[in-house]
Amino acid sequence: MFIKPFKIKSNILVTGSEKKRLRQRVMSQFNRADDESATSPLGELFGNRTKVCTVKLITYHEDPVTVYTSDKRPIFFELNGKLLPTVYTLWSCPDLVPTFTTHATVLPKLANGADLMIPGVVKQGTNLASWGRHQKDDVVAVNLTSNRAAVGVGLLAHSSSDLYMCGGHGVCVKMMHVFGDKLWGMEPSVCQQIPLQGTVVSVPTESDFPPLGSEKTKPVEDGVKEATKSLAKSAITGSEESGSEGDASDEETQEPEEEEERPPNPDDLIKGAFLNALKLHGKKIPLPLLTSTFYPQYVQPEIPEGIEMKKSSFKKVGTFLKRMAEEGLIEIKEEKKGIEKVTALNLEHPDVLSFYPYKVSKATSEQEATGGAASTGPASNPLLLTKMTAMYAVNERTAKLFGCFNVAVGNALDQTQVRNFMRDYVGRNKLINPATKLVTLDETLRAVCGANGEELVALPDLTETVLNSMTSTFEMRSQKGVVMKGGKRAIIHLTTATRSGNKKVTLISNLADYGINVNDFAKAVKLGAAASTTMTEVPGSKGEQLLVQGNHIKFVFELLTTTYQVPKACITGLEFAKEQKKKKKK
Repeated sequence: MFIKPFKIKSNILVTGSEKKRLRQRVMSQFNRADDESATSPLGELFGNRTKVCTVKLITYHEDPVTVYTSDKRPIFFELNGKLLPTVYTLWSCPDLVPTFTTHATVLPKLANGADLMIPGVVKQGTNLASWGRHQKDDVVAVNLTSNRAAVGVGLLAHSSSDLYMCGGHGVCVKMMHVFGDKLWGMEPSVCQQIPLQGTVVSVPTESDFPPLGSEKTKPVEDGVKEATKSLAKSAITGSEESGSEGDASDEETQEPEEEEERPPNPDDLIKGAFLNALKLHGKKIPLPLLTSTFYPQYVQPEIPEGIEMKKSSFKKVGTFLKRMAEEGLIEIKEEKKGIEKVTALNLEHPDVLSFYPYKVSKATSEQEATGGAASTGPASNPLLLTKMTAMYAVNERTAKLFGCFNVAVGNALDQTQVRNFMRDYVGRNKLINPATKLVTLDETLRAVCGANGEELVALPDLTETVLNSMTSTFEMRSQKGVVMKGGKRAIIHLTTATRSGNKKVTLISNLADYGINVNDFAKAVKLGAAASTTMTEVPGSKGEQLLVQGNHIKFVFELLTTTYQVPKACITGLEFAKEQKKKKKK
């Protein structure tokens, strides 16, 4: 319903009595009358200090819809007299409505406007009870096997008994709202990514099903030895199942030992961040430099989130730097009482030489990847169009592996970042065989892959196995500018025209080529230039053309180059700007 842009007709702040009636209506429809406390997750949406608004909008298919927002964030929308929660509400109240689970690969299809089909539903059981006791058109949520957080809201296409009798075919949930649609991005300044709330069900991955014939390369004698060992283990333990799952039983017995080693030591993480800063920026740091500048500018950005100096044995930054000076990593000189400077860095220290830096730095990775354009990220500039990107979150199984790079459990990485980390890890630990170019699995990698120590694996296959072991999720990221054939970048055209009544208008084309949300851009022009705007489709051209009443070429040009960081060379039409009248000298 909200896949395509909609038009907002009105946005009105509700009164206290209207807010109370809306809250009572929500409590009644979702059977929450016994939980009306203001501190409950649902009660906080209608708190005394929250601003609840009623937004009337018209969808792309000319259907009127009423949306209720709390502090600009959509929380409910009304459809045929029935309230449906948004994903933001379900993230705060996960058990508000019944939930149907699907695979992670289905979410991009739902985001493109598809309904959830019966074959895509993951159920606990095969009997009638596995479908629950629901009626047709009941409000339900949809989540993923890898994450309990809701990714969509819809209406049941059939009752539970009819779903059971459908024979595995047909529509299960008619999707009305999906993560990443226009309702989710209704107010870009409060957009939120999918939170990680734990897995729903353990689903076999590709790594659990090796390709046929993969064991043919092993000698027959080795296979006999492995079978003999497994039989011996089964005889000792007296379990018939452990004979066929010898490797799995070894992993299960080792898991408690690994869990004890998983909590990282803050001292090691802080020193690792310090060494990483010396390795990456040591030659560029201007010396002498105040310690009060050196630490926050170079060391602090490399420390992972959640790790504080107070939680370490150092307690204070000054104590930590003095310890580094005692170890011979830096030299500190006190010029005046209370004023200390770093005068030298020992880049030839054994700890520095043996330390392998991780290339993706928390503070600069996104800027380096985008050429320093800080405005291309969704957090810094939410006015850009977004697209769904597959992400992989660090879980307990991969915590030890990514802990080496200061990536904590729950942090999400894209596929490129995971590949870079894996390349750095095998290079740092010298696990690649120069002759065969294959990776020898160490203890950490064996814990992730569940393979024997003697086995050699190609780096791409190892990376794929690690990706399958991580928790899959998705994130909405801003799109980058389109590059045309021949290496030329897309051009935003600004021009003026004359309409009826000899009125000047400003025409702006190709905004979508730079990932600019035309609706939000029009709002910015309305506020900044105090002019009305309309969007029109031009035959023979892609995207919509924005029309602004009056000549506002200069304002639009400055808005594009400052807020949206569009290069000046990629904008034409500045010559049509209205010339400012020169003041007459008295």
